[in-house]
Amino acid sequence: MQNPDAGISLNGMIRRHWMLLVAGYLLVLADPFGISSKSSQAISDGFDRLFSPFYDHALAAEGADLVDVILIDDPSIRRLSHEENGYLRANDWPLAYSDHLVLIDALRRLGYGTIILDITFYRARNLDNSLPLLVERLKHFRDHAGLSVVLSAGEDPNQLEPSIRPLTEAAADIGLVGWSGHDQHYPIRRTVADGTVVPTLAVAGYDIHCQKFPSRRCTTLSKAEDAWLMPRSSGMHLSWGMPAQRMAATLGCSARPADDSVFRSILQRGRYLFGAEVVSTDGQRPCPPVPTATLRDIFCTAPDCDPFFSQTALTNRIAIVGVSVPSARDLFDPPIPGRLPGVYLHAEALRNLLHYGADYLKPIGAEWNLAGIGLPGWTLPVDLLLSWPLILFLILMLARRVLAWRWRDESRAEWPELAVELAELVIIIVSLCLLYSVLLLFHRTPGFLADLIGLTPLLLIAVRKERKEMENERKTMALAACTAVQFGLGRNPIH
Repeated sequence: MQNPDAGISLNGMIRRHWMLLVAGYLLVLADPFGISSKSSQAISDGFDRLFSPFYDHALAAEGADLVDVILIDDPSIRRLSHEENGYLRANDWPLAYSDHLVLIDALRRLGYGTIILDITFYRARNLDNSLPLLVERLKHFRDHAGLSVVLSAGEDPNQLEPSIRPLTEAAADIGLVGWSGHDQHYPIRRTVADGTVVPTLAVAGYDIHCQKFPSRRCTTLSKAEDAWLMPRSSGMHLSWGMPAQRMAATLGCSARPADDSVFRSILQRGRYLFGAEVVSTDGQRPCPPVPTATLRDIFCTAPDCDPFFSQTALTNRIAIVGVSVPSARDLFDPPIPGRLPGVYLHAEALRNLLHYGADYLKPIGAEWNLAGIGLPGWTLPVDLLLSWPLILFLILMLARRVLAWRWRDESRAEWPELAVELAELVIIIVSLCLLYSVLLLFHRTPGFLADLIGLTPLLLIAVRKERKEMENERKTMALAACTAVQFGLGRNPIH
């Protein structure tokens, strides 16, 4: 009798399932109603949330959790600008240049050696004459106090007006905070309009920190961008941590318990898979993934002040300052619960670099620009075009072998049709997850594979159709051999 799992080939699969192949290409490439992009992003976020506890423990074990976020929020501005305190000149955002100087000097006195400002200064304000003082003090901090300050350069340093150039030149480095064409990936460096290659804000902070602490054996990031099978718009896929344990009380969030284990974290945070917005039983939202304090915590001198800055040594830590005021409208949706100010994007990117170095998680993919053959500059996703039929073929081969193994047992119990279909779904999901996990071991994130996982309903249709095809093959062989056979796993035997 012919082997029942030998009835498929790549050509045969294409002939039998060509309509499913075309439907998959249309869903992924044309993306009608944003179905493919939304499902792909949801799947990628789900994997990131599952990976968060392991990333957290790896950061702690390696000592790479060195980043603190300092939020400039509206309650801090109101309190510190009140006449009873007098720390700030401005009573609203944006702050005066002298206020930024007070903030930088206060962080220096606390012990921070590297300060990153996720604040872009485009031009000198006419109504604020304290800019020369800020420039002079930054030069002194850089040359004599060992303090490195990294400033934001916006989307392009050439967009900064000449009046603000003395400030950026007084900083240790500048980094980009705006870009396009990288999807959810964080770029390493960008070529701006005049052809200059400028690092992004997290990369600039990483380079400055590595210069200050050469014992960390930081790796250069230049060769990492030339890895094999990198898409044209390459970048870093960010790993996101769980809600931080070290958090100032002024955030009003629910911190994670300090004795949280890896597996307990997975159980407790398993609900993250079902949505990014999670509220705990006491009405508090989970804390951000990076240790955070607000501006008013820095200037608190009362005995009951939050112990945020006294819980750990700050000498080798990095403070990244961002804005969380309604007028800034700088919010984004990371995989972890809740919307966060944009400063957390740069803070988490910096933590990824301090942990992974040049082995940061890179997207995998291959693209072909048609401009090379004289056509318009369209880009074909070669990885998707080749991987969709290959994934479909491998899934069908695996399903046929599992069904053939099941049918070899003549004394088998009867399986309900629903159980068979659930088993087929498990085969598909487990296979794709294993492939995703294998690529993660090599520090690659299969972005296009998330699109293919989104085509699971089509894969399920193909497997079900292939099972019917196998039943027809067995029926033909049974009739030819004049033997009784059970044609389907979910049907009664024929005697």
